Amino acid sequence: MTTAPAQHLLRINPVALRQKVGQQLERHHTAEPYPIVVVRAEPAWPHDRELPLTDGRSARVVPCVSPLAVWEQVASDRGNEVLILLTDVAESSLGHGVLSRVFRQRVITVQPWDLVVDAFGAQQPDAALEAESWAGEALLDAMPPAGWPKLTTAVLTRDVALRHLAAVRLGLHRLGAEPDDLDVAMLLRWSALPGAIEAFQLLRPAERDGLARWLTDRFGRPAKALFALIAAGHGTDALPLGLVCDALWTTVSPDAARAQGRIDQYFGRFDRDDQTIESFAAATTDAVVAMLAAPARDAAVRRQGHAVLDRAEELLIQFGAADCAGHSRILRSGFAHRIGVAASALQAATAGRDEPALAAAVVHLAEHELAEPEAERIRRVRMAQRLVQWLASSVEPLASVADGVDRQLTQWSWVDVALNHVWAGDDLHPGLQAAFRDIHQQASRRRSELDAAFAHRLAAWVGSGNDGDLLTVENLLPTVVDPLLRADRPSLLVVLDGMSAAVAVELADELSQHWVEYDPLAGDCPARRRAVVAALPTLTAVSRTSLFSGCLATGDQDTEVQVFAKGRWGKHSRIFHKGPGRGGAGEVLASGLAQAVADPAATVVAVVINTIDESLAYGREGYDAGWSIGDIGFLRSLLDLARSSGRAVIITSDHGHVLDRGSELVRAADAASARHRTGTTPAVDGEIELAGPRVLAPGNRIISLWDAQRRYRPGRAGYHGGASLAEVTIPLMAFLLPNVTDIPRGWAPLDVPQPDWWQPSPVKDTRPPATTTPAPKSRRKPAAAPAAEALFDVPATPAPAQATDGNVELITALLANELFEAQHGLTPRRLPIEKVQAALTALLDANGVLPLAVLAERAGEAPARANGFVVTLQRIFNVDNYPVLSLTDNGRTARLDERLLRLQFRLPGATS
Repeated sequence: MTTAPAQHLLRINPVALRQKVGQQLERHHTAEPYPIVVVRAEPAWPHDRELPLTDGRSARVVPCVSPLAVWEQVASDRGNEVLILLTDVAESSLGHGVLSRVFRQRVITVQPWDLVVDAFGAQQPDAALEAESWAGEALLDAMPPAGWPKLTTAVLTRDVALRHLAAVRLGLHRLGAEPDDLDVAMLLRWSALPGAIEAFQLLRPAERDGLARWLTDRFGRPAKALFALIAAGHGTDALPLGLVCDALWTTVSPDAARAQGRIDQYFGRFDRDDQTIESFAAATTDAVVAMLAAPARDAAVRRQGHAVLDRAEELLIQFGAADCAGHSRILRSGFAHRIGVAASALQAATAGRDEPALAAAVVHLAEHELAEPEAERIRRVRMAQRLVQWLASSVEPLASVADGVDRQLTQWSWVDVALNHVWAGDDLHPGLQAAFRDIHQQASRRRSELDAAFAHRLAAWVGSGNDGDLLTVENLLPTVVDPLLRADRPSLLVVLDGMSAAVAVELADELSQHWVEYDPLAGDCPARRRAVVAALPTLTAVSRTSLFSGCLATGDQDTEVQVFAKGRWGKHSRIFHKGPGRGGAGEVLASGLAQAVADPAATVVAVVINTIDESLAYGREGYDAGWSIGDIGFLRSLLDLARSSGRAVIITSDHGHVLDRGSELVRAADAASARHRTGTTPAVDGEIELAGPRVLAPGNRIISLWDAQRRYRPGRAGYHGGASLAEVTIPLMAFLLPNVTDIPRGWAPLDVPQPDWWQPSPVKDTRPPATTTPAPKSRRKPAAAPAAEALFDVPATPAPAQATDGNVELITALLANELFEAQHGLTPRRLPIEKVQAALTALLDANGVLPLAVLAERAGEAPARANGFVVTLQRIFNVDNYPVLSLTDNGRTARLDERLLRLQFRLPGATS
């Protein structure tokens, strides 16, 4: 005799029970306000015994495992509450005496699909959902406290129901995701959550297998591989293992083949094929890439991504495949391999071999998925590449002091920026360290030769006493600030003590995010950034006092206050040094400084910030090279206040500096500073004698070090007082807000071009040449042009410069084009054709990229109307919104895509 298997009873949760009992009480009214409701279900209740019902009444839930247990509850005294009995006892076994005393004289049977459909606000499940016999009970058991979301359709489909079930069972809320967010990447990320796999394994087998089957049907091969790993006990390693598979299944080597065999064991009884593994590997790689690129506010996601990378490296070692992942686009070993390739290419290019290989290696390194978190290392490699390109370029001999300081500002300050980053070095890769060291030594030797040539020019110039048109520190304020005073134009003069031209290059790039840089002395000449010559020796007591005095003078902070207050500006001026400028507790700026900047009556407000000069004593915290606005005292807050007050801003210095790079101590008893001496001993190697009226020292004579690698006093982080280009050259920068309309007379917006060698060498394109036949207009929008390169970003390879004759031919063909004429005629604000032509010429001459204010100025428009001018140009050029002319760099820069311009208007040379 065989015993029939016991019928499986539903395990019911509080939400489903409340819903079922509430429906019954609503549909079948009874005179008894607190009835006894018997529900056939699994007699287990691990929840709170008190259950609030939908109609406001309270119920008590009691599991009963036998007829006797039911009878005891029926016969017991009860208070004012509904009694719900959960039992697996058949109705026929309870007897008439029990049934006559319970609600509806019967046992209420729970039909899962009825409750599920009702919970979703639908009327019926579709056939595919009903076929999943396990799903009804699972959906009831997993119902969230607020119930399932109400649908707007009458039919509950399989995919909708199981997507919501999976979201609850997988705990997608831990990933900040909703049911509609469930995709392959989310499923793979779920596998890495602590305890996620274990919780999934605790589900009842039918539900666990059913969910795995549906997810595999829904997401294909990657899900198939994932659940094979889960079944084999390796689900928590799914993401790192997928990265390992990505490396091994794209490598052909005996080591990779052996490692593949070891990995097979991780999948258990999985009949794997290469397509499934490759699909799984690609999906995991994409998922981890997205984790690494998560926004800064999702720091936990990024940390998890890096933890996955760490585990993947462990697995590579475990499988004996550490040497097989060199080409991986995401693994650390792949990044290290690309670092090694870049290091070898740097060494070869430094020796004069194969510079194109260096360009390709740097681009390949920047394309790795760890490029963003490893941005500082890539930046230093890029800086080393730039120095290699500078070493390969020619340098014309210096013609004069003016030529020297101008080229220091426009060329060699960029060399100094790159030298500072390369000096910072690399902490891990010996080959890269060696390459950085060799490049730094070669570039420093060349810089030293330039300093030597400049020092001799400086000596001759100082001796002659002839300044010519050269801008010097003592005539800077009369030349630049006095015109603003006469025009009653409020201005802010910021003196960053010790700021070199290299620091100015970095700050100007950041300042351009909110300000437009101007040449305050342009007049009718082309605008350019101006260099100023310091007084000698290049010390604060000499050069800064001369700056504020308007004549060559020496003094201290008190002297500066006196001459500034009693000089040409009088009551219209205020000056603040470090102490008076810095606020107290809770304040960034002192109240006096804030009031002065906000007061229009204070026409000229001068502020001295000593952060850079003070850093030369003991150095700066951290090892990252370069300066930003946030590094320099209260500069950011000061500029914000100037912006709100509508002031013109002039930023300059009193002298520059050189940094200690393993310098040599030179013994000199007559040393007056770390970089100059006053005795009668003749100048030797690395020194220059400077004598003349610009030298403010006894006898108007000093001996100065021009060699940046020598000093007279104990070592510090940096020095000034000498005759090198970096110490003598003072940068001058002037800024206005983009919306300013009353531009000071003689001011012109400027575009400071990067040196040619700063741009990356073009990477050789191995694709076949494109046809020159004009292509038909595509209906698919081309990809938007990449953003213009920021100063220290790894840039995209720029398009080659166009010849002037070619630009003339292109513009002529465009202006005669029928489509262009139609577009020009449709613009609400009809631009003169001369301005359109001038704008095109300026953009093409600048390789397609110009700041908006500069573009407007060169086209004959006021810089304050630059935004509207460019919008009108976009309406002309961007037919059907194709990005021929786009805005980049947060709307500060215009970018012309010449290829797309030719294609859009079907001009000669168009390529699709």
